[in-house]
Amino acid sequence: MPQHLTTGLGKAALLLLFAFLPGQRAAAHPAHAKPVNYPFVVGFERFHSSQDDDAYLAEGGMILLNELNCVACHAPPAALADTLTGVVATDLTGVATRLDPIRLEIFIRNPRFLKRDSTMPSLFAGPDRDLDEVLALKQYLANLTYEVPDYPVGEIESGRNLYHRIGCVACHAPEPGYRPAGLPDNAVIEMTGLASVPMNLADLYDLRTLTHFLLHPNEHRPSGRMPDFQLTEKEATDLAAYLKAGPDLTLPDDLSGALDPDGAFARDPALVEQGRALFATKNCTACHLVPGSEGKTGPPRARPLLELETGGSGGCFSQRPVGGAVPFYGLDEVQKRAIRAALVRLAEKSPPEGAARIDWRMKLLNCYACHGRDGIGGAETSREVYFGFANEQAKLLGRRGHLPPDLDGIGGRLTPAWLARALHGAPEGRKEEAVRPYLAAPMPIYRREMVDPLRELLLEVDDPTDAAGAAADLPGNGAAGEAIFHGKGECVRCHDAGTVRSTEWPGIDLTLSPLRLRRSYFEEIVRAPSWRHPGALEDPAGLSREELADLWAWLESLAGE
Repeated sequence: MPQHLTTGLGKAALLLLFAFLPGQRAAAHPAHAKPVNYPFVVGFERFHSSQDDDAYLAEGGMILLNELNCVACHAPPAALADTLTGVVATDLTGVATRLDPIRLEIFIRNPRFLKRDSTMPSLFAGPDRDLDEVLALKQYLANLTYEVPDYPVGEIESGRNLYHRIGCVACHAPEPGYRPAGLPDNAVIEMTGLASVPMNLADLYDLRTLTHFLLHPNEHRPSGRMPDFQLTEKEATDLAAYLKAGPDLTLPDDLSGALDPDGAFARDPALVEQGRALFATKNCTACHLVPGSEGKTGPPRARPLLELETGGSGGCFSQRPVGGAVPFYGLDEVQKRAIRAALVRLAEKSPPEGAARIDWRMKLLNCYACHGRDGIGGAETSREVYFGFANEQAKLLGRRGHLPPDLDGIGGRLTPAWLARALHGAPEGRKEEAVRPYLAAPMPIYRREMVDPLRELLLEVDDPTDAAGAAADLPGNGAAGEAIFHGKGECVRCHDAGTVRSTEWPGIDLTLSPLRLRRSYFEEIVRAPSWRHPGALEDPAGLSREELADLWAWLESLAGE
């Protein structure tokens, strides 16, 4: 058998390679959920794939042009250069620590052998593929290793409960038949209607590298499409143990004798250098980071988007690999139609403005999986049950007690510094305090360069105008403010502040309010909470301007920054 298919081939890789051949049944474990058979782009899938209107479908085509990284090879119009920025694909630093040689080879030949939903195209799936080039690239990538620490083995059941509690199911599939703890016996769990982001890493990585990925996803996936949930080591090891606990998939009998699972892999320095050169000439650096690179490199090498044919079925629209320099994506018919519709309208397309720019960014980052804004998005109803309550008392708050908040006007509600902190994480050396201690799902953090454009847009579009009569210019008396918190304002009924604990309801912790909230917004929600948040549980506090200033002064003394 050719070395290309036997070198370093392990039994686990063989099981995976044939896991989804016709006739093979996907297991119930979420890591083995049956994938879609086309490149999965969640922003398109949720909001545009079912649309029949060509104009709206074209908006989805714009998402595909970006998320499939078409713009890495085909330059967008200058007017859309800041919109169609493309994505930074998986950082390949240490890729050989995460993937064994046979998985590397299969990814190079055709990523869809391992990930049918992959957004990575194949340059070697065509009839003219050069297997010597495949081998050289494999040799180069197999040389990219790094040190990964050892981690303790986690607890499967703890990982199962955590997976179905902290928001993983906002994007990924739940385990069929799983019932979250505390769910009433008569509660019916609906099947998820939206497609889920497949979890192929559970099969591709071993326990150690999967744990490391869960602890440091932004290092592996700089695009932010899998953000950092700031897991503890215990949480990461438990999740990894659960994700690796799915039942084995069986290699068909008629193939078990055709492949050698014990073939050895020998590194060849000459091939490593040949592969390094090929990595550049094949334009892999247009998408991927490798050691020594500072970002995606190289100009687009194909015709600009405006010069592409939209009526044919060749090139990247081909149904089967055509070879040459044409990548094969395996697009489905809806995706092809959407991309064509986008290309047809591209010359007249203007960059999105205002709220539309925010909507664009939130779709790319899949913020809508958890958060709603302006009536769009939020957790799918059938997935809400997989956002847990942090404690029993949190259930008093109903849906607010376990679902991430809407982001309507968020750039005018939070201070610029806190908005950055919410997206990037707390400053180095500081522990991130729980503002909503009743939520089990944490707010993930992103690489600064990935979310700063969204942060700037939120501040620009939601820029607040201070309400008339705001007390921002009034000094306050902290001692009087503490008395108001406990007395006239009745804040202590629902809110913690400093060492003070609420007496009745588990509301937002107010300790860091002066750091978090713009003062005008704070006064607005204290005076009339339901005006900004319909259905708010709070009653108007009935405080004067001077009393609001006193309350703010006391909270400032608690914030400590």
